[in-house]
Amino acid sequence: MRFFRRSLITLGVAATLPTVVFVAVGAFYFLRAERARVETETLGRSEIATLLVDGRLRRDVAALGVLTSSVDLAKGNFHEFYSRVQRVMKANPAWRSIVLIDARSEQEMFDLRRPFGPPVPVAETHAESLQQIRQRMAPVVGSVTPPPEALAWVYSPVVTDGQVRYVLGAAILPQVFQDLLVAVAEPGTTAAIVDSDGRFVARTLNFETRVGTPATSFVRAAIQGGERGFYRGTTFEGLKNFTAFHTSPWSDWSAHLAVASGAIDAPTRWSFVAAGLAALGALVLGGTLILLVLRDMAERRRAEETLRQSQKMEAVGQLTGGIAHDFNNLLTAVIGNLDMIRSRVQTDERLRRMADNALEASRRGAKLASQLLAFSRSQRMSVGPVDLQKLFNGISGLIAQSVGPAVEVRMELDPDAQMVMSDANQLELALLNLAVNARDAMPKGGKLVVTARRVQGVDKHLPKGDYVRLSVTDTGVGMTDQVRARAIEPFFTTKPVGQGTGLGLSQVYAVTRESGGSFEIESEPNQGTTIHLTLPRAVVESAAPAAPPAAELAKPQPEATGSASILVVDDDRLVRRFIHESLRSLGYEVRAAEDGHDALSIMESQRFDLLLADFAMPRMTGAELAKAAQLKQPGLPVLIVSGYADSAAVEAALGSARQLRKPFNMAELGAAVAEILRARVSRA
Repeated sequence: MRFFRRSLITLGVAATLPTVVFVAVGAFYFLRAERARVETETLGRSEIATLLVDGRLRRDVAALGVLTSSVDLAKGNFHEFYSRVQRVMKANPAWRSIVLIDARSEQEMFDLRRPFGPPVPVAETHAESLQQIRQRMAPVVGSVTPPPEALAWVYSPVVTDGQVRYVLGAAILPQVFQDLLVAVAEPGTTAAIVDSDGRFVARTLNFETRVGTPATSFVRAAIQGGERGFYRGTTFEGLKNFTAFHTSPWSDWSAHLAVASGAIDAPTRWSFVAAGLAALGALVLGGTLILLVLRDMAERRRAEETLRQSQKMEAVGQLTGGIAHDFNNLLTAVIGNLDMIRSRVQTDERLRRMADNALEASRRGAKLASQLLAFSRSQRMSVGPVDLQKLFNGISGLIAQSVGPAVEVRMELDPDAQMVMSDANQLELALLNLAVNARDAMPKGGKLVVTARRVQGVDKHLPKGDYVRLSVTDTGVGMTDQVRARAIEPFFTTKPVGQGTGLGLSQVYAVTRESGGSFEIESEPNQGTTIHLTLPRAVVESAAPAAPPAAELAKPQPEATGSASILVVDDDRLVRRFIHESLRSLGYEVRAAEDGHDALSIMESQRFDLLLADFAMPRMTGAELAKAAQLKQPGLPVLIVSGYADSAAVEAALGSARQLRKPFNMAELGAAVAEILRARVSRA
């Protein structure tokens, strides 16, 4: 009986031992994986915080850059330029001041924090940034000034004859970056944004007292040692922690997100205890379990990396779409007012030519906004017949300007290849991207040839039929097999940091595939590169009846308007004023409101023939306003104007309401309004 009992105990121990070993080994690797997960997740959030901060800084630099092209500044009319800068600062509530520095004399021509007066010597605050701008000839992100008035500075140069003539600087309230940091950091944790000199820009703890002051020695040592990583440190409050940080190569600002020491040290200590138990249990079983757990850890890392990349892409897409939306609002006011100025200075050839130049630059800005929307995947392609002859005629000058005089440009079009199926705007952007890539591949100059030929059966992956092969050939440095294999990967680029996004060929590939075609690269090192875009050939049976000129459509039609009254609703003051003045000049009776609630209040006492509203407005969107307005006035026509990034969301919300995309000019606005009012009269 005793032997039997001992055998049962031995059997029980033997049966329990594998379980103990399994649990011990599993605990060891689980705890180690938990530490790796915490580190990877925190590093990912720090990178996202850096992207958000960079996005905000780039937006401020872009807004500041608009002022550098001012005619008043070029002529030295500093007093008029001072007044204009005051208006710009009012439109940017996060800005505290704007300063103009004469780079030659190193004097401040003015600073909006003081009345306009004689120049004064450059403050020590700007001296280092002024030196950097002279070296880089490009915008610079400065440091945060020390208390009591802690401000973040960005600078944009005005370059004349290859030298920096003036420097414009904008002071940004650090609260902007504090809000971005709080949105990214986990509640209750310690996090900070630090500038290139190691001073706090934002901090989740004691922000008001720490902003503008030097960070701890741990923080400063980390940013001097590399662009990203994980380090152990102690906060000013005495909290021991591990901190993940990521430094932006563009602004040299860094985001630091701390993790409590226990979240890192405790898994490490217990993992060694578990390892000891596993070694005592069975080495063979432990080795088997290690193999399984390592495989699981590899899969976990891959999944976490995929998630982190997805979050980064989502953050970049949201930032890009938001910037494009704001840019469209700015361009609507710029293009519209320039159009009105142009129509009123017909007798002054010089002013009309200046207005034409400004309009052309604004339209190029609109194309840039369209490309940003395409990158954020928020603007759907409109595939239809595209006339390559018209596209070549319209883009040839822009390509020549983009590649410079050192590159010879030749464009050849086969008459049988004139019409293709694609999106005209996106195809134009694709060709511009390819031209810019070709220019960069020919630093000493060369030849760029764009051809279009009718082909059949050129790609086994495409259905049988007629196609047009667009080929862009350069005589540049060419590509290796490794580079060619990765060329269309998003964010892959061979250009130096800051000189390429890695999105050009990705956008070209996406446009080609969305059009129902194929994309091919032929290239050898030092033998040049040819990009082939094979697109379906479009057959146009008969020419559509010519549409009336936009200017003619813009005039109010007697049968459609009469004494037509229009209610204009837009939260952007500049856009609202442009639409109001344009419609009044076209003969309409116009009332304006800055949001949906004000508009509904106006409708209580007055009836309208048309509601014209922006889509993206605070408190109530244009679609919500349209529904509420039609309850008050059944059958009221609605025209929605929008520069909103997400086209699918706008279309889903609007239903049958007519939409006019920003930016637009006076003629396009008048045409859209006249068309809706004529339709209303015909239905009546």
